Amino acid sequence: MKPLLLFVRPPRPLWPLNGPASAFWPPLAFASLAAAVREQVQEVRVEILDAAALQMGWRSLEAELRRREPFCVGLGEEAVSCVEALRLARLARQRGAHVIAGGCFFGHVGREVLQTGLVDAVVHGEGEETVVELIQALLDTADSRHTVRGISYRRGEEIVTTAPRELIADLDTLPMPAYDLLPVERYGANSRNHPRLAAIELGRGCVGACDFCVLWRQMGRTVNGRTTPHYRAKSAPRLLEEVRRLVRRFDRGWLGWVDPTFNADPNVPGQLAEAMLREGLQLGQGAWVRADGILRDAASGALALCVRAGLREVYLGVERTDEASLRAMGKTVSFGAAQEAVRVLNERFPEVLTVGSFIYGLPGDTPATMRAMHRQADVMGLDAAFFIPHTPLPGTTGWQASAWDASGEAFRQFAFLPIFRAGHPLARLERALFFSLLLNWNTDRLRCYLGGLRQKDRRRRRLNRRLKARGAALHWRLFVAGLFGARDQTGLVFPSWYEE
Repeated sequence: MKPLLLFVRPPRPLWPLNGPASAFWPPLAFASLAAAVREQVQEVRVEILDAAALQMGWRSLEAELRRREPFCVGLGEEAVSCVEALRLARLARQRGAHVIAGGCFFGHVGREVLQTGLVDAVVHGEGEETVVELIQALLDTADSRHTVRGISYRRGEEIVTTAPRELIADLDTLPMPAYDLLPVERYGANSRNHPRLAAIELGRGCVGACDFCVLWRQMGRTVNGRTTPHYRAKSAPRLLEEVRRLVRRFDRGWLGWVDPTFNADPNVPGQLAEAMLREGLQLGQGAWVRADGILRDAASGALALCVRAGLREVYLGVERTDEASLRAMGKTVSFGAAQEAVRVLNERFPEVLTVGSFIYGLPGDTPATMRAMHRQADVMGLDAAFFIPHTPLPGTTGWQASAWDASGEAFRQFAFLPIFRAGHPLARLERALFFSLLLNWNTDRLRCYLGGLRQKDRRRRRLNRRLKARGAALHWRLFVAGLFGARDQTGLVFPSWYEE
């Protein structure tokens, strides 16, 4: 039997604002990598094991690894799930498997994770071409890893990093993601708001270079040793074929666009929506968007097409309410543009839910800053606002190599949630936010709050109520835990099946 390359998403906790029915999106990166290897490396079998979606705990996962006996295990987690990834790597090592890691977290801590001895190679940046060559090198009896561009690996005590790999110029040349290797029936099953969930990408990279964001770096271009923003989009015909496939073969009913910026390209989203409407493919969609792109597409008519085709949720990275802070963070979208985008969405597209993210914890932030940010979020008229602590992710300018923790436990705090821990540098700001959320019921906030609960669109009204209830419960739970000195609270929810 051919050796098995097994991509694994291990058991992991849930983000508390997500419901269990749609907590785990399909791992699109694994499906894309698996499709590339399956097409080009005939010497191996390729499978994906999504333990989280299957509600498979650690004991069952260990038994599954014993049963399948992979020759190579591929993993890639976010920072907050580093603990699970390293635990998986240890299990794979015990079974004698090679371990390769990649993605927007491991790609930026390659040296550190290789020094744990749990990983054979780390893939940097875009992975389809790199993983194909890496698997071929691992199959080779001679060690030819040095010929693979875009990786780091350990050779004795030395960490070797090869030359960067060029980005794939034409994304239409990629094979269709291997959705058939995923338990598609599990994603969005029994979810009222995101039924039969699919993950799909319109493009890769970004047109911005926000200082706090690692996503544009993950798919950026290397120029003179530095990563620079670079954006590529698939064509509308290619995307239409992906949507057809997801709907007709896999019975998907909701498209979760994974792009850092869905509307970075001024043409493709509208072209795709128009093509979907011609074929009668109208299904729910949610996407992260740029506010200035919303205004541009509202003027051109592209936004109206997207909404008619099913766009029902947009998430805006507002981040700050003062222009000086936005410039300091490298943001190229003004707060005024964000305000106007929300106004346009509320007035012209009442069926679209609007969610905004705000970042606190910058130098000079005070309790007054928090109260002012909260007031402005209310005035904007968002359905929901997330207040996120500034998080120095690996790869961003705020990251310090000394923060690496080989156990992964320190990265539990990278959940983008307030933790209200006594003595923490952000505790004072988070207390101010909590009491503002609890007590600051001015006219603007009451109007925004009641307006959300009374939305004419039934789905938007239902989501408003759910998000407000979950947000209130989370903040109260974390605040009380911090008040009584809990030291390990993260806000994450560990399901009952996590260990079994």
